[in-house]
Amino acid sequence: MPRWSFRRQLILTLSCILIGGVMYLNSITSNRRARSNDGLRKNSLLDLQRIRKDIDNKDRNYVVYNRVPKCGSMSMTTLCYRLGGANGFKVASPYEDGEKPNKNEEEEANFVEFLHEQSPGYMYIRHQYFIDFTRFGQKQPLYVNMIRDPVSRFESFYYFSRFGNERGGGGASSRMSEIRRQESIDECIQRRRQECIKPYWQVVPYFCGQDPGCMSRSKWAVDKAKQNIKEHYVFVGILEDLDNSLKVLEAILPSYFNDASNIYLNPENERMKHETHTRNKRETSEAARDFLKSETSLKLEYDLYEFVKSELENLKTLVL
Repeated sequence: MPRWSFRRQLILTLSCILIGGVMYLNSITSNRRARSNDGLRKNSLLDLQRIRKDIDNKDRNYVVYNRVPKCGSMSMTTLCYRLGGANGFKVASPYEDGEKPNKNEEEEANFVEFLHEQSPGYMYIRHQYFIDFTRFGQKQPLYVNMIRDPVSRFESFYYFSRFGNERGGGGASSRMSEIRRQESIDECIQRRRQECIKPYWQVVPYFCGQDPGCMSRSKWAVDKAKQNIKEHYVFVGILEDLDNSLKVLEAILPSYFNDASNIYLNPENERMKHETHTRNKRETSEAARDFLKSETSLKLEYDLYEFVKSELENLKTLVL
């Protein structure tokens, strides 16, 4: 056989072997990918079933939105009242001057009894810390809530306590001097004011609950808050991702939140958002934001915030 024919035959043979090998590897990869996708679909289905079972194990007759201050709660409350009219359930959002979000055991028991005296299809909205209904022999209601980026929430709370909002709520007390009132957050930090060096511990207790330890700026309080969210809340949304948060609520609690996304765009809600907008907010420097995020108790709040973001992303993957 001529040398060139032998070489051509060898090249052809090696090419066939190479092509066959590539096809075989592609086949293995495709099969693995298919099995992996089947596994992901199976896991997603199981997760969705777990969520639905968790909701079914709660008392679906009652929703408790123990709203966190300065997390879009007034706009959400307005939305909930409109949803109550559209979807046929009652909404109550009581307020008393001087009320506190924490309760003693007798007050907790009274609230549990009060809620179960209401006709089914009832949503209760209030600034109050989480109450564990199972401690009083009752099923947990459908707990929902919303939070926001901790530094953004701090900025809103800081200026709200000084200047209030467009509808006249909030504002400085007579005990605050005009110098303090006019200070920016940057100036507050530079002057080592306690309200900026040691921010008010406000978000974590709403999820941690009534235990005195929840008032400590501690990892224990954050971990307890995470545990309660995981075990007792059906939903905690993120204000920075409000559109998807509302869509998730529509998907998992349609009897209460059906058409929430469209109703939220109602002009009445737009008016409420404008009226509850904090006045005279000033830009905070990146240095000040970094300080708040890494050198104060807001660092612990970010731990909780990132946890809630992750939980919301999981829900979005499953139901949207």
